[in-house]
This record gives sequence, C-alpha cells and structure tokens, in this order.
Amino acid sequence: MRAILLLTFTAAIAGAQTIEVKSLFQTAPLAGVWKHQLGDDPRWADPAFDDSAWANVQMPEGAVQPGNGFSWYRVRVHLPEHPPGEPLALMIGAFGNGQAYELFWNGQRAGVVGAPDGSLWGLLLPAPKAFDVPAAARDAVIAIRLRTANMAYVYRLDPAHRTSWIGLRQPIGLSVEAWQSERQQRVLLQLAIAASLLMPAVFLLVLPLWRRGAPEYFWFGLWLLSTIVIRFLNVYPEVIHLRTSLGTCWIQVLCNAVAFPAWLGLMSTLFRSRLTWPALLATAGGGLTLFGSIVFIIMGVRLSLTTAFVMLLVVSSCPFISYYELGWRTSGLRERVGAIHLAILVYLASLFANFGPILGRSDEAAGTQLNFIRTVTLLLFTFAMAILMNQRSVRLMGERRRLSREMESAAEIQSLLLTSLPAAGSLYKVEPVYLPATEVGGDFYQILDRTDGSRVALVGDVSGKGLKAAMLVSVAIGALRREKSSSPAAILAGLNEALVGQGGFVTCCCVRYTPGGEMTMASAGHPAPYCDGREVEVAAGLPLGVAVEAEWEETRLVLPPGGQLTLVSDGVVEAENAGRELFGFDRTREISGKSAAEIAETARAWGQNDDITVVTVRRMV
Repeated sequence: MRAILLLTFTAAIAGAQTIEVKSLFQTAPLAGVWKHQLGDDPRWADPAFDDSAWANVQMPEGAVQPGNGFSWYRVRVHLPEHPPGEPLALMIGAFGNGQAYELFWNGQRAGVVGAPDGSLWGLLLPAPKAFDVPAAARDAVIAIRLRTANMAYVYRLDPAHRTSWIGLRQPIGLSVEAWQSERQQRVLLQLAIAASLLMPAVFLLVLPLWRRGAPEYFWFGLWLLSTIVIRFLNVYPEVIHLRTSLGTCWIQVLCNAVAFPAWLGLMSTLFRSRLTWPALLATAGGGLTLFGSIVFIIMGVRLSLTTAFVMLLVVSSCPFISYYELGWRTSGLRERVGAIHLAILVYLASLFANFGPILGRSDEAAGTQLNFIRTVTLLLFTFAMAILMNQRSVRLMGERRRLSREMESAAEIQSLLLTSLPAAGSLYKVEPVYLPATEVGGDFYQILDRTDGSRVALVGDVSGKGLKAAMLVSVAIGALRREKSSSPAAILAGLNEALVGQGGFVTCCCVRYTPGGEMTMASAGHPAPYCDGREVEVAAGLPLGVAVEAEWEETRLVLPPGGQLTLVSDGVVEAENAGRELFGFDRTREISGKSAAEIAETARAWGQNDDITVVTVRRMV
C-alpha cells in the first residue's frame, strides 16, 4: 500500500511544476512554468492527478484567453515556514477578456469568480481576486478551472496584471488595492477628459428645447453623450459599476446604435445636406455588423483574423462615408470651414487606432496610449464643433434680429393700413378688432366711405402667413383704396383683378350699408356674416386671385334699428382648445350679437391658432 502511495505522489511531483516561495512576509509571484489543458474534468482538481502530458505554459505570459469553453491550469508550490496563526492568501491574476473560474487548493475548492457553469452573463471583466487558503501544508497544488469566451473591444492585459501572487493576507490585500490604484492612475486623465465633456453633452442635448431651429445641437449632444459612454467602457468600465464582459459588449453596441444615426443627423444638419443612400446604408451596415459580433459571441463562433478585420473596417468606415457624402460631396454649404473639416478628419483617423488592440495584436500599454489618443481627439473635436456652432449661432442670431426688425416694421405698416377709419357717424357704430397670430398676419379689414353716402365694410383672409401674406395684404388694401365703386360684387371683381398672378388667394366678405339700413353683401369663399344672431345666406363665390373671369352674386337685406351685422375671419371659427376641439360655427353664431372685442377675446381664450378679425356694424337709429 505504501508503495502505491509513494508511486502516486512521485507521479504528481513529476507531472506538476514546482515554484519555490522563499518568503511569505512579502508577496511572492507565482511566475514560472504551469501546466495547461483544454477541456473540463473534475478529476483535474485532485493534487494526485498526473498532469505530465499537459502542455507547459510560461506564466504570466501564458495566461491568455484560449477561446470559448473550459480549460485548466495547474502548478505546484513549495512554501517556507510561516508564522502560526497568520492567515495565508492567494491573489489570482486576470486570464481573459471574459472569464469565470474556480480555484482549488490541494483539491479543495478555495473560491470562485463569476459563474463558470452559468450563462455568458456570468463571465466577468479581467481583474485580480484575493482568496484565503489553508496555511497548514508547505506543499500545495493549485488548480484553476477556467471558463472564457471570445469577447471583443477589450485590450490584452500586461503580464504584470496577469501574474498570480501568494503571501500573507494583509500584503496580498494591499497588492489587490495597488493593482486597482495603478489602473485608475493610468487612465485618470482620460476619465477626467471624458467626464468634463458630460455636462456639455447634456447641455447640447437639451438646448433645442428652448432654441428652436437648431437640430445640430441635439444631434451633436446625442452623439457626444453616447461616445463618452463608449470611452468609459473602453477605459474603465468599473466607473459605471459594470463588471460583466457581455454587458460591456451589449452596452457598446447600444451606444453605437445611438451614435451612428446621431452622427448621420449631425453631418446632415451641420452641412445642410440631404440624406443619401450611401450614408444610410453605411450607417445600417455598421450597426448590423456590431450587432452580429455580439450574436457570434453568444453562439460561440470564433472569428478569423481576416473576418474580424473586415467587420471592424465596416464599422469604422461608417462615419467616414457619412462625412464624405453629407459633409463634402453633397454638402449644401458651399462655404468650406477648414477648421471643422480638419477636426473631423483627425477624429475619424483616430478611430482606426483601435484596430490593432481590438484584434489582440497589442498589449495593454499600447491600448491605453491609443485610447488616450482617441479621448484627446474627441476633446479637440468637441472644441472645434463648439467654435463652429458658436459662430453659426452668432450669425443666426444676427439674421433673426434683422428679420425681427423687418417683421416689426411690417407689423407697424400693416397696423397703419388697418386702423385708418372714416369719421364715426350717428347712424351706425362700427367696431373692428384684429388679433394677429404672429407679428404680421394675413387678415385685413377696411371701412370705406363712398361718394353716394353709403359705406363699405370688408373683411379678408390671405392664404399663408408671414411676410409673404403681409405683402399680399398690402396689395389688396392698395387696390381697395383705389376702387371707387360702391357695389360689393364690383369691389370683389376689382380686387380679384389686382390679386390674380400674385402667388396666393384671398377669401373676402364685402358689405355695403346705407343710411336707410339697406345692406348689400357678396362673399368670395369667406365665412358668411351674422345678422342678429343668425347666419346670413350668401352665395359662396370663388376666392380672389384664382380665376380672371370669376363673378360674385350679391345678397340684400334690411338691418332694423338696433340690429347688428357681424363679419368674422376663419380664425374665430377654427380656434382650437387643448383638447383639439374647434370653437365651431354654432358657438360663433351664439356670440355673434356681442361686441367685436368680446367675440375676438372669447375666440382667443378658446385657443388662437390663426389671425382673428371681427368687424361689427350696429344700426343706432
């Protein structure tokens, strides 16, 4: 029996490589030759297992990600005398980009990291971990059952960060803290730069809420925010409390799913370009490629170097194609801004700096340097964009001030045109009210004396809004004041002749009233007038400015003493409240006997969305 045990122990010594630990008062690296084997077998944790047929790997250089699935590492250590009662600890270095493992000390499970037997969500980002181990035996076999997956977007760690250490608990704990501190210090400047851009990104994102007509701020803020999150994920994902490798990959895909269309929108609005099919296809292709890479990870597909390079080329080419299509080839901005083009090109060039590290051809230090380059170019690009947008904002504000002055002048002129009323008489009380929806409106009214002793009251509504509508109002009022006829049909015909070919049409209702109370009216597609709370039936003729040979019929009635005729524009009838309910004809008819000011204010309070014009003519005697 003793012979069998001796042979077993001799075989174990021959198979496992032994690392001599000189002292435990300082942490000792477990660097040297370890045994490595792909596959999974619970017997491999047994210290008596013969691993002589396993491959030799030089650690920590051999602590590389072997692919999807399980593999085992074994090493034998010889420990010196250590103080009794002092706890012993083991710090296991990082193995791969997505890892979970079980640690066995002399066949006994000493700890676990992640969920080796769970889903891919149980695979963690690479980081050292300290474990307490028994201090009784001076000879021990360390076995690690490791599960890894093909995770992208993470740099290969330096050998120093893949080294395992053994020692007393306190020095080992300090080693873990030193590892994290060193890692933080190495990326601290990058984190500070990325964090300094967070507030500008959020500000740009919400700026369009109170600055209308500037969508480039929103797109740039959205792109910048998603890019900053990607920077955090590449540099130090723990800053947002992220530990799982698959979670890192998914969040990167989601951020790119936001960043790609945001970049497309930024280029389109920045250079005033229309979206083109190459730009749209490039954006869609980049997003689908990133999504496909995560699907390959979940399915356990290991991509060849050529396939991975092509996929990365597609992803990184998307911003280039969008810039070329929207910022250069089809740009509507003929004024080439050299600084912003240079900034875009420098930033896009920095995207390709990650090709080597992502493909696993660069160490951690080189990856950190390239990440720093991308972060700095992101900062410079943000500054260049801020300068460009500030210049554009100053120019737009100047143009808006100039336009505002022009609108104010137009409103003042329009007010003078509308408020010139003839002298008030004792036979009729005429009350006009005009409430424009904007600075200048498209409604108008006129009260004109005729040579035969009658008067003409007219309300019109020009199609469209703004300066163009105001100019058409000026044309209509000028034609009205030159018109000498007192017949409503003739007045409408004269107006029609002046408006044909002016690029718009006008609805109008014209009423002639005499001292005896006789009223003659004609309508050119305008809402009918109201007489003492009843809608007057008038022939609905064509709007003015539509056809040269149009004619209009006249309607006659007698207004009794104390009676009131009310003319309104469609801004009264089409007033709309918060519930999308129109004021309507019935409500207009019900209040048509009130004063012009009351009618207009009631419609405005209901919900004004168009110019409101009301003219009331009340016969006094």
